[in-house]
Amino acid sequence: MFGQLKRLIAACGILFFIVILLLPSPEGLSIAGKNSFAVFVLCLSLWISQMLPLSVTGLLGIALMPLLNILGVEETFALFGNKAIFFILGALILAAGIYQTGLGTRIASKIIGTFGKSPRQLLVGILLSSGFLSCIMPEHAVAALLFPIVLEVATILELKPLESNYGKLLFFAMAWGAIVGGITTFLGGARNLLAVGLLEKQYNISIGFFEWIKYSWPMPALLLAIISFMMTKVFEIDISNIDKADQELKKRLEKAGEMSIKEKKLSVVLFIVICSWLFLSQIIDISVIAILGGVLTFVAGIVEWQDIEDYINWSVLLMYGGAIVVATSLVKTGATEWLSEIFFAQLELSPFIFLVCLVIFTNLLTEGVSNVAAVAIVLPLAYSIGEAYSINPIIITLSVALPGGLAFMLPMGTPPNAIAFSSGFYRVQDAVKFGIMLDIIAWLVYILVAKFYWPLIGLQITL
Repeated sequence: MFGQLKRLIAACGILFFIVILLLPSPEGLSIAGKNSFAVFVLCLSLWISQMLPLSVTGLLGIALMPLLNILGVEETFALFGNKAIFFILGALILAAGIYQTGLGTRIASKIIGTFGKSPRQLLVGILLSSGFLSCIMPEHAVAALLFPIVLEVATILELKPLESNYGKLLFFAMAWGAIVGGITTFLGGARNLLAVGLLEKQYNISIGFFEWIKYSWPMPALLLAIISFMMTKVFEIDISNIDKADQELKKRLEKAGEMSIKEKKLSVVLFIVICSWLFLSQIIDISVIAILGGVLTFVAGIVEWQDIEDYINWSVLLMYGGAIVVATSLVKTGATEWLSEIFFAQLELSPFIFLVCLVIFTNLLTEGVSNVAAVAIVLPLAYSIGEAYSINPIIITLSVALPGGLAFMLPMGTPPNAIAFSSGFYRVQDAVKFGIMLDIIAWLVYILVAKFYWPLIGLQITL
């Protein structure tokens, strides 16, 4: 049954790809833009169905760009070098060091000692730890730091990749916590600062660091509470206890004894990297910091290249690179802007319903393109339409930036998803199944916050 569904999704994707290519371009959309839609539909269907390896689909998307005259050859391959790819690479090198040196065992033991009373409590502990950390540092970095710890727990529990439901939930908890926590402050992601910058440029209205938190905190707080409840009461758990992990970690720590020289060196490297992410990210891009941190692990003699080759899931990097190329083509050809205009121009709604549609559109868009690109595309258009509805521009800014950071479904939606997916513990279909559920919950939480909380603090929808 499931195999037939996969084939159907792939077949529909191929059919739509051919049909879109053969159809004439609609008014306002270039041929390159139309073709980029066709490639996006094809790749998305193949990624979801996994009829081809994810990395191969990513390479196919890259090859089709110049073949269909969507982007030039040089531009296409240059996009594959996007900084997000190198952030993930640098972060995974650091994660490999944490895993290989045994430092991850020590940290995992601390986490299980704090939260590991039961399998469900451990899930909530990882979720909330990830959520809190992404309030004070980039969500990408949080996922990268927690990844080897979660992998250590999954390995000790002997959870089988693609089979263990608890294994899937461990990595989902890590990614979801980072994603949700990342919308809380300016430190969690660049899209928040971009949105505030566009607001100031357009309306000369400034939102400060703590003012943003005042507006944003109910959404991540409610989402984390709901996801925690689902993890403790709803999601299926296929293990009865985690005592084995606790006991095994203690045995390993006793055998290892005091921290080794490599562990101490890696601790220093991680301290430098984390401090740089926290305090220097406005000067040095976090991807550059991640790469330099990865290089330092070799310079300091912490890891060997063979360790990295064995640890990193290279196919995920190829998939993510291909996804960036395909998604960026939608932006560069004007396809996403055209779609936004078509979507909103046809609507004649009340201000509040318009905002709900804006939230849903932005949230779905950010599953396919980067959240920074989604904000950059949608927000200027939303301002112009919002003026016709006399909607408070601060409300519009929040209605784009907050859901624009909540990409729960696809591994290519955001680096935390890609890092979690590189574990090999779950399929794209698993992420889509849970992600759709969380997207709908996020929309409902937005409605509650916009309807009841923002007016309570003096933030009215209409001017």
